[in-house]
Amino acid sequence: MFLKFTCAFGKPVCVLLYACFSVLAFKYTVIPLLALVVMHLTEYIIIGYKVAKQNGIGIIEGFINCLCFGFTWWLPVKSGKKN
Repeated sequence: MFLKFTCAFGKPVCVLLYACFSVLAFKYTVIPLLALVVMHLTEYIIIGYKVAKQNGIGIIEGFINCLCFGFTWWLPVKSGKKN
């Protein structure tokens, strides 16, 4: 069920979070936006790179996908369901 939700709504939710945190950064504080970016970068180092390499996805493409979409891009790829 979680994988179905991730495939269907994960990327739009990530874009919405970036939009909301960008507005917060512009008006109030940059901390939520920085936390989101750091979290996604850490996620790429821990698992995104490995998943990209195992599935023939370029390093740059995997990095950009992880930075923009977090686990919502690699979870379906890792489980064999391309979205």
